[in-house]
Amino acid sequence: MNGLRPAFPEFRCFSMALKCQIWRPAAQPLIAKHGMVTMLSTGSGAKEMQPMPHAIIVRPIVFTYLSLLLTLSCQNNSWGKFWDVSAAVVDPLAACRAAVAGDAFSMICVPANTTGFSRGVAAPGVGALPIHTVASITGFAIGKFEVQKSEWDTVLTWAASNGYLNLSAGTGASNQHPVGTLNWRDTIVWCNAASQKSGLTPVYYNDAAFTVVRKDANNGVIDFTPGGLDNPYVKWGANGYRLATEAEWEYAARYIDGTVFLRGDAPTGWVDSNSNGLVDAAEYDFSVVVTGGAIAAVGTRAANKLGIHDMNGNMGEWVWDAYFAGYGAGGSPYTDADTQGPPYAGGTRALRGHAYSDGSSNYVSSAGRGAQSAPNSAVAERGLRVVRRL
Repeated sequence: MNGLRPAFPEFRCFSMALKCQIWRPAAQPLIAKHGMVTMLSTGSGAKEMQPMPHAIIVRPIVFTYLSLLLTLSCQNNSWGKFWDVSAAVVDPLAACRAAVAGDAFSMICVPANTTGFSRGVAAPGVGALPIHTVASITGFAIGKFEVQKSEWDTVLTWAASNGYLNLSAGTGASNQHPVGTLNWRDTIVWCNAASQKSGLTPVYYNDAAFTVVRKDANNGVIDFTPGGLDNPYVKWGANGYRLATEAEWEYAARYIDGTVFLRGDAPTGWVDSNSNGLVDAAEYDFSVVVTGGAIAAVGTRAANKLGIHDMNGNMGEWVWDAYFAGYGAGGSPYTDADTQGPPYAGGTRALRGHAYSDGSSNYVSSAGRGAQSAPNSAVAERGLRVVRRL
């Protein structure tokens, strides 16, 4: 039944009754009481009549009685549920977990949302108003950690011999530290290289027909024409690596159980350590007061409910969206399903999570915004976290 409950409960009940009938020593004859004598079936169809000891008579009667009891009880579908081993819980993320098990990066599966996700926060100065509901979000997988320097280097080496151009070498204090000093162009081109290296379909293209894969991270002037350096065509249905949208990033950061979400002014994975109901300075992920003002190795802080580490306050993480100070600006309501933000028309691209150097709780929060930069600009505390749709 593939772990699913049978379509007809009567079949399940009949099966249980049948099991009770046959659950007895194989050599024991079927019986039917006939007055003071028991009729025995010899197996050949002939019957003979002889007295039977009570011990032999009673055992089959007990099983027959239990069979009848189960059959009758199943009619109200109560005992049937108790005995039904086929009603095992099915993991809705099993297919996703199987698909990413062999990925080059540790990935966390994020459940889809079909009932709406309330996004934003009223904290001042972070451009996260108005609070609004995104209609739905398709399930996806997201990096358990920010991309590490060793991972960046492995893909970079492959890319150099496979037609990729002008990718930054990046920076990192160790192989386990997140890679930094990346601009937005570096991240999308590197994602394409990571996809092709892994045999996945790239996401970013130079043309609307999705035939020319974006392979050049040229550091020229801002170009927001369709297919230009800073405005590639995106194959959203591809299974390759890409940047998260702002909506995906915040959904993963605030996820608790799909119905309850973390308050927007708290960093992802936040624990109210002194039970005062406030997000205290010592509770910011990787804020200056915690790290002493340095980028930390990935996985240093505890994961959030999904198992994702370091989403706030270590690195600023490039995301897809064009940045505008306030939701609803730039021609997008930000409420459509799988929202991708407003069309890019020049200006800046958004980062989420904020770097270790952003000491304000308004910024180092799961809904906090405000970090943004020109797509050809790179500084040490800007990196990435990969996403892919399956």
